[in-house]
Amino acid sequence: MIRSGFMDGPIKRCWRIVATGSAFSLFGIVGLALAVFVFPIMRRLSGGSLERERRVQRLIHRCFRAFMAYMHFVGLSEIRVLGLDRLRKSGPQLLVANHPTLLDVVVMISLMPQLDCAVKREAWSNPFMRGVVAAAGYIPNDSGEQLVDRFVERIQRGGSLLIFPEGTRSPEGGLGPFQRGAAHMSLRSGQPLLPVSIRCDPPTLMRGQKWYDVPPRRMQFSIEVGEPIALPRLGEGEPRGVAARRLTAELRDFFAKRLQYPAV
Repeated sequence: MIRSGFMDGPIKRCWRIVATGSAFSLFGIVGLALAVFVFPIMRRLSGGSLERERRVQRLIHRCFRAFMAYMHFVGLSEIRVLGLDRLRKSGPQLLVANHPTLLDVVVMISLMPQLDCAVKREAWSNPFMRGVVAAAGYIPNDSGEQLVDRFVERIQRGGSLLIFPEGTRSPEGGLGPFQRGAAHMSLRSGQPLLPVSIRCDPPTLMRGQKWYDVPPRRMQFSIEVGEPIALPRLGEGEPRGVAARRLTAELRDFFAKRLQYPAV
């Protein structure tokens, strides 16, 4: 006689693998369909380049929101947000977040109708993603100094931006080194940093983790939006690079304390 508990484990794991595979397949198919059929039409609509990009970003927001609803429907994930009113405040925002999972960008865009972000260069060579990131006006994260210039311009044009200071997904149970790009953008634009802490329990879709390495239960995304971090005052004759270094260190300490990670 086979114990029901033994059967429940393998059966539930198989279901989660199938459901996860279906979700990622759906993501790719919709992304390809948008790039081939929808975005070319949207590019022909009236309005300047900024207006066209904002239209595309609003559509991506709706698609990602539907994708997360599908993930919830099949029992893979759910999202809890603390401080949603701060995310949706009118006017430009400069969001900085830690990056524990592959889905962090999808989760954040599903919460905000307009959001610019830096995307890995590999997305432009991915047939399922390149049409999406190009039509939305997203910026490659390997643009160096140009990345800061272009994001400052987006802020000045009233856009909200999302930056992952680590530049890639966090190591398990901690934070990676913080790059200074977000601090430079804040100092140059005069826009305070809005910290967003992301937790995923149980940890999954981490750096180096395969998509089929599914957790034993649904992922719980907890999003906590903090108070804006004020810009540091520049000392007399102090180079902006030094102030950016101080602000970056303050930002990393903030996330280490908020997430209860060891500060390194």
